[in-house]
Amino acid sequence: MKSRVTLLARVKEIREGKPIFGFERVETYKKGRPVVPKEPKDAETRVTSYYLRFTEGGKRITKPAGSNFSDAVVALRNKEVEREYTMRGLDVPNNPDNDSRLTIADATAQFIRNQTALDKSPATLYGYKKAVEQFRDSCGMIYVDQINKQVMLNHISWLRENLPSRERGQRNSTIRTRLSYISVFLNENGIENPLPKKEWPKVDEHDVEAFTTEEINQLISKATIDEMDLILFLLYTGFRDNEAAHTFYSDVEFQRGTINISNKPELGFTIKNRKQRKSDITLPADFLKRLTERRERNPEGDLIFPNSKGNPDESLLTRVRNAAKRSGYKKHFGLHKFRKTFGTLYAERFGIVNAQALLGHADIRTTQKYLAKTKIPAAAVEDLFSGVGD
Repeated sequence: MKSRVTLLARVKEIREGKPIFGFERVETYKKGRPVVPKEPKDAETRVTSYYLRFTEGGKRITKPAGSNFSDAVVALRNKEVEREYTMRGLDVPNNPDNDSRLTIADATAQFIRNQTALDKSPATLYGYKKAVEQFRDSCGMIYVDQINKQVMLNHISWLRENLPSRERGQRNSTIRTRLSYISVFLNENGIENPLPKKEWPKVDEHDVEAFTTEEINQLISKATIDEMDLILFLLYTGFRDNEAAHTFYSDVEFQRGTINISNKPELGFTIKNRKQRKSDITLPADFLKRLTERRERNPEGDLIFPNSKGNPDESLLTRVRNAAKRSGYKKHFGLHKFRKTFGTLYAERFGIVNAQALLGHADIRTTQKYLAKTKIPAAAVEDLFSGVGD
């Protein structure tokens, strides 16, 4: 690992009779700009050895740091600890490699290995990895036992300054997700998050929005035949976008008129929570006919919505928005709005328990967050209480 390490340090107050040092953010530098160490793209396809390069005693030294990227980052962080003690004229307490205090770098590497061993989904593993690695590189501490409430508050400030801004959505929601991932990391190391959840940044509550029948008709009014297939599929199944992208024709029971998503290990796809829906979803007869016609048009492969290379299409949202733009539909939306529409319609007609089963939610409280408020006509209220007082 070729890097030039720059350390900016500040001395913290002496606590409990021991000198405890807090460090400002430590980064490697490339062309004068700070960057977090990144794993080479081809690391998995070739044998890779990592090295630390640094100057010590006037000599340029190259030290092996192992063949695993995470271990190499740990070696880098530990070398920074050693160098910081040396710069302050202090004896290095043991070698940081053998220090009995657990470093955040070591704990991070072990946490990621553990989550990988537990066979977490790629999305979950990515979320954990990004959260804990950014915390490691920005929290300003070296050891796990240095993590306190102020460290967590400082990290929230760092997230506010460094998380990319989105046109829509709430940054506090992303911050809360990051904090939940870090809490799992801390719990694995026997530490409760020192910042209570009730003190986490708050998220504004918004009413759930579902498509109206008029809006759906507008979306499909200028859609191509393939776009219409996709829009109706999302509406009639309530599938998540990655579920729709990984649905096979074999997931459809054409004779019974039902559908249920299954795992696709050959594509690296696993259903959320690893549980198939307990109930199959019944499809309208007209839509079953559309699916049959679609397969006749596209006989190659079993994916219902493949991309041009025959792989799961990751641009489903773009395709739907293209149809929306041509139809003159102005409101911003994501594919989850179809899922919320599906859940709302089923809950209204068949009850929230049935909606929960068809959405594949483990907790009915999650289903409640998917349901849009329904306008109750005055005539319906009159009918509701029509027998009272008779």
